Amino acid sequence: MNSYEQNLMFKIAWSYFMENKTQQEISEMYNISRAKIMKFLSEAKEQKIIQFKISPNASNFISLEQKIKSKYSLKDIFITPSNTTDINETIAKAAAMFIQENLSENDFLNIGFGDTISKIVKNISFEGSSSVSLISLTGGVNYYLSSLDGFNRKKPDLYIIPCPFSLSSEELAIQLFNESSVSEILKMSKFAKMTAIGIGAISQQDTIVKDKKLTSSEILLLKNKGAVGDILGYFFDKDGNEIEDDFSKKIISTHFSSLKNLDNIIAVAGGEHKYKAIEAALKTNIIDILFTDENTAIYLAKD
Repeated sequence: MNSYEQNLMFKIAWSYFMENKTQQEISEMYNISRAKIMKFLSEAKEQKIIQFKISPNASNFISLEQKIKSKYSLKDIFITPSNTTDINETIAKAAAMFIQENLSENDFLNIGFGDTISKIVKNISFEGSSSVSLISLTGGVNYYLSSLDGFNRKKPDLYIIPCPFSLSSEELAIQLFNESSVSEILKMSKFAKMTAIGIGAISQQDTIVKDKKLTSSEILLLKNKGAVGDILGYFFDKDGNEIEDDFSKKIISTHFSSLKNLDNIIAVAGGEHKYKAIEAALKTNIIDILFTDENTAIYLAKD
C-alpha cells in the first residue's frame, strides 16, 4: 500500500468510526466505491489502526446473543442498538454488510419483499461482485423493482417471478405455479448461497396490510385463528405452526417447506410491534441467522 492509499485509509477509518458517516457518504466524499471503502476498513483493522475493546456492557450484549442462539438453535444472531431513529435502516445496514462480506462471484442471493429487505438491497454495493444475482422469492414485480429505485451505481442482475403476488383464486395460483416462467425462477432459488427475508406482523406497519393485500375480514379471520405473523405471505401462530387460510392459497410465494431446504436463511426484523411475530417465526425452524435490535433481543431472551 503506497503513502496515498495509507493516508486515504486513515481518513476513511476516521470518517466511519469517529464521525459516524455512512459508507455512502464516504463514497461521495472521496469518489470511490463502497466495496473499496470496506476493503480499506478491513485493512485498517488488520493493521490495528482500528482497535476494539469490549466493555462490560458489550459483554452483556454477547451473553444475550449466546442465550438467543441456544434457545432458538440459530447459527448466529447480530444485535444492533434500539436507540435509533430508524430501527429498520440500522438492522438492514448490518445485514447488508454481512451479506456483502459473504458473497462471491457468481453467487445467487434470494430476497423476499418488504421495507427492510428493500433497505438491505440499497445498502449492498455490487461493484466488487459484478456477477452476483438477486432472485425473487415471490410474485409482485413492483416489490422488487422498488428495491432498486434510485440505485445510482452498478445494479445486480435481478430475476423476478413475472406475476402478481396475490391472485383472485386458488385455481389461478395453481395454474401460474405450473407456468415455466414462474417455476424456473423458483428452481433457481435452490442454488442461492444466502436468502434474506423479513418477518411480518399483522399490524398497520406490515407490508401486506399497508398494501391492502388483505381485507379487514381476512385480517380478523387470521387473528381469530391465532395468527401472529407471516413469512412471505404464509401465516403462523405463536408456536410457529403454519395456519391454513384462503389468502395463502391465492399467492405466488416460496412456501415454508421450500425455505427449510435452502441454505443460510437470514431473517431481518425488529421493533416492539414485531416482538411476538419474531419470537414465533424463530419457532418455525426456518431461520438460520437473525438480525434484530437490542430491545427485541431482550424480549426474545426472556425465559
